Amino acid sequence: MKFYYRYFIYFLIILVPVFFRLKWNDASVFISSDPQIKYYQVIGVIEGNSPESCYFPAKKLGFPLEMIPIGYPWAFFLENGKCVFQYPVLFVWIQKIFGFLFSNLSLTYIPIFFFFLNFLILDKIIQEFENRSSIILIASILIQCFSPIFLSALDYSELTLTNFFLLVSVYSYLKFQTKANAFFGLLLALCVVLNFQLRPESTITLLFFLSASYLLSNHKLELLKQLIPYICLAILLQVLFFYWNHSIYGHVLGMRGLNTFNDIGSDDMKRNYLVEWIADLWGNEFKIGIFKGYPILFLSPLALIWKKKSEELFPFFIAGLFFIILLPILSPYRAGVDIFGMRYYESGVYLILIATVLTLLKHSPKLVSFFVILPFLYFSYKSDTRATKQWSSSSKLYHEMVSEIQKVKPDLIVHRGLSLSYLMGDTYITYPQVAVYSNGDWLKLEEILKDKKISVLFLQWEGNRLVNDEFPSKIWKEKFDINFQLKPNEYQVTSEHKIAHFQGFLLEKKR
Repeated sequence: MKFYYRYFIYFLIILVPVFFRLKWNDASVFISSDPQIKYYQVIGVIEGNSPESCYFPAKKLGFPLEMIPIGYPWAFFLENGKCVFQYPVLFVWIQKIFGFLFSNLSLTYIPIFFFFLNFLILDKIIQEFENRSSIILIASILIQCFSPIFLSALDYSELTLTNFFLLVSVYSYLKFQTKANAFFGLLLALCVVLNFQLRPESTITLLFFLSASYLLSNHKLELLKQLIPYICLAILLQVLFFYWNHSIYGHVLGMRGLNTFNDIGSDDMKRNYLVEWIADLWGNEFKIGIFKGYPILFLSPLALIWKKKSEELFPFFIAGLFFIILLPILSPYRAGVDIFGMRYYESGVYLILIATVLTLLKHSPKLVSFFVILPFLYFSYKSDTRATKQWSSSSKLYHEMVSEIQKVKPDLIVHRGLSLSYLMGDTYITYPQVAVYSNGDWLKLEEILKDKKISVLFLQWEGNRLVNDEFPSKIWKEKFDINFQLKPNEYQVTSEHKIAHFQGFLLEKKR
């Protein structure tokens, strides 16, 4: 089977996430929770704002940034008063190209585009250890489609782009080991740095791999001499990014780094490492756990058992396993409920599955491999379909909310606290929105609107069932657990509405 036949099959596979994205987008962009902030960053840049600045359409009505309906863990106010979004701007700049060339809807397909590119690079990596075309194809599909990696193609985030730089780094290093080519040296230096700008935890995996691969090399001194210029280049590039981050956010690691260190030092974020470790690996009432969700990872010890037969794959195994086992301790954040709490693991999953799948397919009869792997593929399939069902349900809820808001056609949407902000999606761009935390804030809003005759949709969520385990208690009480009763002065309620699971009150100015 020629390589272009494999690429054609990869193309057919990505039509699956394309189908889901088409279905979920429907008549408008479907995004919620974390991804919507990344979407607002791109829209802000397209409209002429800086990529890190908070996008706040309601400022055109005279509202101050302090009333932005987005807060922890997405938007922060720096000491100089500037409001910034947390997420990396590199992803924003890449999306900007798509936004200019096509439409806002096209932005949600960018993760799928890089998912396809990752198929091609993974194919190249596997070719370094296997020359049978059928095995290369099977291994690539198993790794990309029967692991948490597949979910990143369906999500609207920088994950597939991060994985792209990870895989290019791995491939460049493998080629550089064979022949110290300047092109692969430069590519390695650049991709390691860009990978770090997107998701630092992915770079931890990469450093584990590079270290293990180097220490197991038979020509350490010669390889080190060849790598020194590119190590220096990577350090120089990283220092430039450090300088830029510090000038914008006041911290060399950017907003993510600043927020992480603040939370680590906060008394509000007490940690129980054993409980978190068990929850991340095996699950609890909020999370499925990576090994329970994708038990194909239990096959990974075979790579260690067959080390003598697969010595060249050992760096993949050891780096991936170390990362997966240590991540609950290394990272203070493993956000995401149920099946969606595993995105931090994808870099380690790539490495450990490359070692596991290739070892199984290289050193055991095909029939044995088939019967060993098949039961595990069933559980992977069930986990993937579990995620798609939840996304489909969220999409239905989101479009129902959009439809109800479009029927009301308010001039302004006001949130009671921040607990509703996770589901704003594309409505945030269509309708100016602000947040209030007390009736006093509402009266200030009335003062701002005194010369404007506009209708206001006030939204509140009775019961507020957000999972608050990873919120600092002070922020939760001040910004999310808000339950005041609205008592307007200049406005009166003209109608009540059911907006998804929120309560809505349409208010007009008193005559």
